[in-house]
Amino acid sequence: MAKVVGIGHMSYTVMDIDKSLHFYCDLLGGKLLTETVDEGPELGRYVMGDMLENPYGKLRVAMVDLAGLQIEFLQYLEPKTNIPYHGDPSIAGSAHIAVNVDDIEAVYKKLKNEGVIFHSEINDCIREGELVWRWVYSRDPDGICCEIVQLNEDSEYIKNSRQK
Repeated sequence: MAKVVGIGHMSYTVMDIDKSLHFYCDLLGGKLLTETVDEGPELGRYVMGDMLENPYGKLRVAMVDLAGLQIEFLQYLEPKTNIPYHGDPSIAGSAHIAVNVDDIEAVYKKLKNEGVIFHSEINDCIREGELVWRWVYSRDPDGICCEIVQLNEDSEYIKNSRQK
């Protein structure tokens, strides 16, 4: 029987790829793998189904490796990406990315100095009296939630979850 053998990548549609690349590459340390413009007479239909009157499509596509996860950023040139992300993570279909860091205080300070918006100060996740991780939610240039996490590698919770 056929089965899933891995995760290829995740993808976000963005308003401005250059701003996204600055955030994910320059600030978070991702590596730009490829950047292309793809277009074709049926590309719009291939990507969006029959919801378009004109099947032609043109996309700016950037693939970024962020700590082993490949993230594809799409900026629609035709039809143009014209509605920004609503920003409400409670709406079905919304997503967020969580990145693990080795020094959350330093990353938080760096991003804050660059004008990145955070929901709060750094928080502690305590389970059964034990510090499991420290975390804080921020927003990328499109308002997509980006969680910054520092795992407590000595935590029994973390050790046990890795053994399962």
